[in-house]
Amino acid sequence: MGDPKQLLQILALTSCVCALFMLVNWFIHRRLLGTRLWAGFSVCTALGCIFIASFSLSVTWTIFISNSLIFIGLYCLSRGSEQFFSVPKLTWPWVLLAGVFFPGYLYYTYFDANFIARVILNYLGWALSMILCLRALWLGQRRLWQSFSPAHWTFALACVCLFIVFTVRLAMLHHYSQHDSLITNNWVNQFFSVSVIVMPLILCFSLCLLCSGRREKELHELRHRAELAAQHKERSLTLLSHELRTPLNAIVGHAELLKRAPREPQQHGQFCDVIIATAMSMSDLANQILLQARGAVPNTIIEPVNLASHLKEQMTFFRPLAEKKQLKLSLTMQGIDANLQVMIDKDPFTLVIKNLLSNAIKYTERGEVELIVFGYALNPNRHQLRIAVKDTGVGLSRAQQQKVFEPFVTFGAPRAIADSAGVGLALCKQLLENMGVDLEVESVPGQGSEFFFEMQVNSQRSEQSELPESRPTTLGDMSVLVIEDNHLNREVVRGYLDTLGLGYQMVETLAAAEQQLTESQFDVLLLDMHLPDGHGLEWYQSRFADLGLAHPPVVVALTGDVDQQARQAYQQAGIYSCLEKPLRITALRRVFESIVQQNNSGLAATEAAYVDLTFVERQLSESSERSDFSSRLIYLSDRLDYEFAQLRGLADIQADESLREKLLQLEHEVEQLGLYALRQALHQTRRRAAQERDIDWSALHQFAKQSASALQSCHQRLNA
Repeated sequence: MGDPKQLLQILALTSCVCALFMLVNWFIHRRLLGTRLWAGFSVCTALGCIFIASFSLSVTWTIFISNSLIFIGLYCLSRGSEQFFSVPKLTWPWVLLAGVFFPGYLYYTYFDANFIARVILNYLGWALSMILCLRALWLGQRRLWQSFSPAHWTFALACVCLFIVFTVRLAMLHHYSQHDSLITNNWVNQFFSVSVIVMPLILCFSLCLLCSGRREKELHELRHRAELAAQHKERSLTLLSHELRTPLNAIVGHAELLKRAPREPQQHGQFCDVIIATAMSMSDLANQILLQARGAVPNTIIEPVNLASHLKEQMTFFRPLAEKKQLKLSLTMQGIDANLQVMIDKDPFTLVIKNLLSNAIKYTERGEVELIVFGYALNPNRHQLRIAVKDTGVGLSRAQQQKVFEPFVTFGAPRAIADSAGVGLALCKQLLENMGVDLEVESVPGQGSEFFFEMQVNSQRSEQSELPESRPTTLGDMSVLVIEDNHLNREVVRGYLDTLGLGYQMVETLAAAEQQLTESQFDVLLLDMHLPDGHGLEWYQSRFADLGLAHPPVVVALTGDVDQQARQAYQQAGIYSCLEKPLRITALRRVFESIVQQNNSGLAATEAAYVDLTFVERQLSESSERSDFSSRLIYLSDRLDYEFAQLRGLADIQADESLREKLLQLEHEVEQLGLYALRQALHQTRRRAAQERDIDWSALHQFAKQSASALQSCHQRLNA
């Protein structure tokens, strides 16, 4: 059949050709996982075959190093196949085999030259590599024969044939002696050499076919997606251009005509300005949709937005539409501070809120539409938000819920796309997906729908958020600093403050006032405008902010300047109010009472973020419930600590059913206390647990503690 020496040289040449092809394949398909390791396999195998065919070299190169290189190449082959087919890697068999292979080859090369033992070790390496390659192929194709392409079958055939060749050689070891070698001239060596000359070519050919097949499949999928996207874009552009732009012209034209109507021109003009602004807003929306359909994605602009005021502004915009249909439109904020600022992409966020509210009003004939915002702090600078629009409209069946986010799909009576049916929800979902957020729906036919989304946002609180904690909530809690240089005026103010029962300090100069302000804390500063060392307004504008007071007092001007220009100057500078001389106690009392009322409103707003104030007031007004309600608050904080320790324990041991039951029980208990924001948080947690999502128990526990603190503060304030 041939001289084994010549056959080994041909094998070295063949392996070099294979290495060249695999390097080219790696260069062409270098983005595909596994191709680099396959190239490494071919290079290691080629070098090993070259050393084996170099008979003039020592046994170190022709036996130990050459076979070690082939062993490393076999590991690269199997590992590359696992990467290519995206299956879990198996490393421990190679670690175990390496612990046998390398010591065995050292011993049977240098200490006991045993050719048969080396053949067995080589067989173990090839067998393991072929088995792992076939495993990767089988798992990568999801154990489905019908998913095998010609490239997959070729790769499987090459692995099986190599496995058979080495197994047949192992079965014929009785034709060898331990002193034989690869160049022993017998028919078994000749058969083996011819076989392994052909097999590497088939294996490398199959690997190249796999890469080409993968690239062709990716190109086919890209082409198919591009065709679908082109069809969708064409349909979208046609419908949107016709259904959105056509009514815009009529809206703007009629608004301009209505603006010229002779009857009540001022009121008509105001209404028409709103119509024009709305129409132009819709035009901008149409432009954004068209740009996005053409592939031009608008830039993302993250900016701080006061969530409460921004949503109230959107509600004001839709209130006339709701009143026209006699619907109740309300905004409910739970767990959110009124001064919380969130970092969001304002324009798409606003479009989503507008579309959801518009859609809810459109499909609700009676009842109410409610915008519900719930949130809690994950840490001081990050919040978890859940924003929902809930209505009492027609509702959706399960089949309709699955299709409601598809473009140009409407249910019930036929509606034009210009009436916002068929576009809004699909657009909302797309805008939110661009922000990494998913829009979901829960609905019951005949009872209404709730469209909602959850998002995490960076957050911060404005400076005013600390005001309720540092301001007095009753008149008797106030401390006042009076800056007045006239002795008689000081005596009058002193008598008034004593009558009102207020604590106070009096100084005659601005320098003395600065010293008092830095040494003590005051709630109100009565500031005379004409003082020996300066004018009060100039001092307030230039020096007051530089004092760096942690809780600056409310400044009230005490002056004889009664002209309108002076009063406007005081107000523009930021002074709270002006008291005219001669001073009367009734005027002084009214100013102090307005400050207290403002502080109480801020405190109540903070408490309302966590507590249903109406519920608590009702509980405290009923004598039968008051004692029980108050006693439950004493150990509320400790009880929550205990409950959350249990919840964490159940979550750690993955007792999902018990965890959901515990959450449901805790929901009911906190609802009985009026902690509806916390109840909503627990409800969302139970829902996330059912979906096997990650839950931040520390953040939820902290929110529960804040809710308990707000409830106790509310209880003390109402009992005072």
